[in-house]
Amino acid sequence: MGIKEISKFNEALLGKWIWALASDQQQLWARIINSKYGGWEEFQSGRDKRGCSHWWRDLRKIYHHSGQNIFQQNMAWKVGGGDRIHFWTDKWLGEDCTLQQKYNSLFMISRQQHSTISKMGTFSEDRWRWDFKWRRNLFDHENDLAVNFMEDITSISIQRYVKDNMMWKAESTGVYSTKSAYRIMLNTNASATDVRNFKLIWKMKIPPRATVFTWRLLKDRLPTKGNLLRRNVIFQDVGCPLCGQVQEEVGHLFLNCQRTMPLWWESMTWIQAVGPLPAVPASHLTLFCEGFGANINHSRWCGWWVALTSTIWQHRNNLIFQGKQFDSSKVMEEAMFLAWSWLKSREKGFNTSFNHWSSNIKEYFG
Repeated sequence: MGIKEISKFNEALLGKWIWALASDQQQLWARIINSKYGGWEEFQSGRDKRGCSHWWRDLRKIYHHSGQNIFQQNMAWKVGGGDRIHFWTDKWLGEDCTLQQKYNSLFMISRQQHSTISKMGTFSEDRWRWDFKWRRNLFDHENDLAVNFMEDITSISIQRYVKDNMMWKAESTGVYSTKSAYRIMLNTNASATDVRNFKLIWKMKIPPRATVFTWRLLKDRLPTKGNLLRRNVIFQDVGCPLCGQVQEEVGHLFLNCQRTMPLWWESMTWIQAVGPLPAVPASHLTLFCEGFGANINHSRWCGWWVALTSTIWQHRNNLIFQGKQFDSSKVMEEAMFLAWSWLKSREKGFNTSFNHWSSNIKEYFG
């Protein structure tokens, strides 16, 4: 067994602690962890705090940064009474996405963004009734989305007095095993994905500086607070500078933060694309640049991915080092100008003015 295989096997062994923490909160050690660190919810979305043990940090690193995020992809809830499952941010519908990812526009107007399923309704004579609270009334164009949303959630039965259970999808029994986790880790084709993505970015018609930035982003080499913390740089606050809710990591900052995720959904409307987006930058780039199967100009679409991520990073730095407000609409506007300037200087025959291009952007990306 080589060094790589030993490392993966050790991660699979440590994964048993992750599984135990998620699936059985009543054990004495789990109750102690809940008291000291905040338990499973804090483990999933919290940040490493000063005084955390190396064991806790190692577990969180494996969970959030293992190859292709195998723990997040293979752990899903089986709904009982919904006391432990967060309605918007946990996977409980049998899909590889959360309701927040699939119905982000509804999530943004919900007054119950952090509620568990059990707090989203009540039982009346043993029959579950949903009770949603919105910040505003739904617009007419959101009616079809709301119908799909209700069809999804009503397909799962909420059962009083039944315990919520965490399931391991890689085993038919639903129970975690070191063997199955180790097998998945060895079979993840991360290296092939890396090669494909790096060939893609080096062929893009973008400046070399933007290419290097994209390479650092995909390799998780940007100086996020999470990366600096792992290099023993001490911060008073390691939270995301945009939302402050979780530790700043590349996957969250660029893709899943409530301040940046709507930018991706808006971009998808240009080609009428729908569906969840991965939380891992490499997978996100692959799916996004393939255009979700739509008939698109792939070169321009990939350039847009780089323009938007690099602009997000620039405005993040302006917020941290200059105290400038992070304005999502301004980020989108500057990213559009950046993408246009690259096309203007590097694509032969592209002579369109910025005003015309930005006003007809769907045409130029389709």
